[in-house]
Amino acid sequence: MDRYAWRDLGSRPLFFPALSVMLGATASAEGTGTLSGKFLIIAALLGTAGLALARLPGVHLGVLFALGAMGAGLSGLEGRVEVPPELAQGGPAVLEGVVERVDPFEDSTRLQLAVARAGRTAHSTVPARFRASVYLRGGPSLLPDQRVRVEAKLQPLEPPSNPGEKNFAAARRRQAVVFSGSVMAGRLLVLSPAPAWRRYVARTQQGLSDAVRKVAPSEDSAALFLTLAAGQRASLDDALEEAFSRSGLAHVLSVSGLHVAALALMTLALLRRLLVRVGARFRGMDARRVAAPASVPFVWAYVVFTGNQTPAVRSAVMATVVLLGLALWRRAEGLNSLAAAAIVLVIWTPSSVADLSLQLSFLAVLSLLLLTPALRGAFPIAPPEPGEERRWVRMARNARETVLETFCASAAVTVASVPLVANTFGRASLAGLVSNIVCLPLCGLLTGFAAGGAALFTVSPVLATPVLWGGAWASELLLVLTRFFAAVPLATVELPPFGAGLSALYALGLATWALGVGRWRLGGVLTPLAVAVALLAPWLTPQAPLRITFLSVGQGDAVVLSSRGQHALVDGGGVPQGGDTGTRFVLPFLRHERIDRLALTILSHPHPDHALGLISTLGQVRTERLWLPAGSTDGPLSRQLIAAAQGAKVEEVQVGSPAFVLGEATLEVLGPPLPEDRELIEGVNDRSVVVLLRHGDVTVLLTGDVEEAGEELLLDRVGPVTVLKAPHHGSRTSSTEPFLARTRPRYVVFCVGRRNRFGFPHPEVVERYRALGSECFRTDLNGAVTLESDGKDVRLHGFLPREEPHTGPPVAPLAHHPHP
Repeated sequence: MDRYAWRDLGSRPLFFPALSVMLGATASAEGTGTLSGKFLIIAALLGTAGLALARLPGVHLGVLFALGAMGAGLSGLEGRVEVPPELAQGGPAVLEGVVERVDPFEDSTRLQLAVARAGRTAHSTVPARFRASVYLRGGPSLLPDQRVRVEAKLQPLEPPSNPGEKNFAAARRRQAVVFSGSVMAGRLLVLSPAPAWRRYVARTQQGLSDAVRKVAPSEDSAALFLTLAAGQRASLDDALEEAFSRSGLAHVLSVSGLHVAALALMTLALLRRLLVRVGARFRGMDARRVAAPASVPFVWAYVVFTGNQTPAVRSAVMATVVLLGLALWRRAEGLNSLAAAAIVLVIWTPSSVADLSLQLSFLAVLSLLLLTPALRGAFPIAPPEPGEERRWVRMARNARETVLETFCASAAVTVASVPLVANTFGRASLAGLVSNIVCLPLCGLLTGFAAGGAALFTVSPVLATPVLWGGAWASELLLVLTRFFAAVPLATVELPPFGAGLSALYALGLATWALGVGRWRLGGVLTPLAVAVALLAPWLTPQAPLRITFLSVGQGDAVVLSSRGQHALVDGGGVPQGGDTGTRFVLPFLRHERIDRLALTILSHPHPDHALGLISTLGQVRTERLWLPAGSTDGPLSRQLIAAAQGAKVEEVQVGSPAFVLGEATLEVLGPPLPEDRELIEGVNDRSVVVLLRHGDVTVLLTGDVEEAGEELLLDRVGPVTVLKAPHHGSRTSSTEPFLARTRPRYVVFCVGRRNRFGFPHPEVVERYRALGSECFRTDLNGAVTLESDGKDVRLHGFLPREEPHTGPPVAPLAHHPHP
């Protein structure tokens, strides 16, 4: 296992060209579609000049700049969009285009459409160029490459609105995806059938799915095997994905380089063996030179069969380079093969440079090539001597070397990916250092079963049955090991985001240690320095004694309170029959803030837009105490919440209940009213838990969804406040003039969803607050609104730049679904 040095990079002719193309595609900013032609012209001019002046010193730098400009130009072309002006703000639309991707979910199907015509009505469509991700409930089964016309409700993609929230919008805009939406029921017309080969693949995949489920010992083992054999990852449940992530084996779930490389090697070995037998009749024929190119179609057929997943395409390109190199009597080199794959992928799909799975895949291969030899060399254990004559000694030393190299490879991938994983997931798996060593032989065997079983099934389902049976039972064993490693204490560690600067410092340290010689290797100290700064930065940054964050969770409430290391959560948002706001917004924020335990959780009232996200959040974050409005514990949402908050002290609260001390702040309960007053109130909203938070001279009133009747009961209990969460999202039935005259807030926060169908907050309500001199913040426009208090004064700021409210007609809310 030879260690690379800096000079070795320059001797690989494709390494720096690939780096230039990727950097150009990465640096191509959103909106450069109009400049893509200029970038390509510059690339052509620089490239031509470089060829003409090839013998002059320094010309190679011009060629590298040309390749970077080419990457930027291609990226701009892919991301270029042409949207009819009337659709810029979304709303109802008629779209005509080609289905590029179909992702089935339990209750709906997500379609990615390459839109060619669009308009408000079928008779007003005009040529367009953009992509839209729309959800379809019911309707016909669709396949990629079908042309359809749909009537949909569109919503422009929005940037992240909360700290810690994943940013999918930027990567999707690189692909020209500018809208999400939902297809109106029964408003989809299929204009053309799918190609014959697509229908064949779909039939074969369905047949393979049925065959595997007949022989699998469990549904989970069948789902895992089908994920590897046919790319059907949608059948995996969230708990199983979480177990693979915690155990450090998440890479097994994608049809990655391991699977494609295993198929390439198996195909090469089988064809070579077959040709050796036949070659007896043809003297002078080298079986390897014939078998290598003959294996290429089998590799690409498997990639297509499993859905053209990006890591698989990367590995297929590398395998193709290696196989063709063997056919030409040339030895393929790892860095050149990886660079060739990078160039092909960027030219084919420039946006792939922003694809997380591809980034992790390339980073893994690069770390195996560059970092693993350096790690192995750091161990003071000599490799086994090839001339050892004692058989048992040789076998023992070879086994030791295999374990050591596997550990170094696992450590290399884990260490190299720390900044990327921390920035994306907020944690890293330590269990993977051991789980990969233990499970690698089984993963290799399972890979063979998956690739071989899928290939054999296309030839003969009967002959494939034993292979499928073996693969299903191997999957069951891998599941047992995965769940074991996921449950090990400290299987994962929470990590803060590194940011661009610390990530670059971390990578520079690894590179100087892995590739440097002599004293240059001391630069490796930059890596632990970057980790130390990332870990200590949150503790060294001054924290306000009280911090309250009104999260942007769509049309609903979620408020996080923190004071002196203690934390409370009020509501969690929620979308009926939609995406999980707890998983998408609340939990990422808690991880970002390093909150793993809550002192208090409050459900203001049992409505879905307040309770659903709270249920999923408490399933993963422990709370010591749970407050519910008095008289509400028998409802279905309350029962689900109580079940999720295992071990919490559950209390029904009402006006007069004991106050709760949270760090330096005190929470006083002002609602719901006493039983004799509750009987006079009909609506659940007016029975909300109302909390007045006191922090020195600062007061914050959290009102739940009380309306006019509930506000009237509060008039005798509350006075002027510093900050008010607007009751009932700023509806006309709340924020009455007597209530505002009593509270006179300096600041008011509206928790509302973008373009919500209710039109909240109503303009007359906003104007009522402004007439009082209150400064208004809105989670739909400002994103998460953060309040910081020192006990004397407060400071409020939004996560997003301030913008003017949308004045167009309201758009019906869309069901939110998990992103890919």
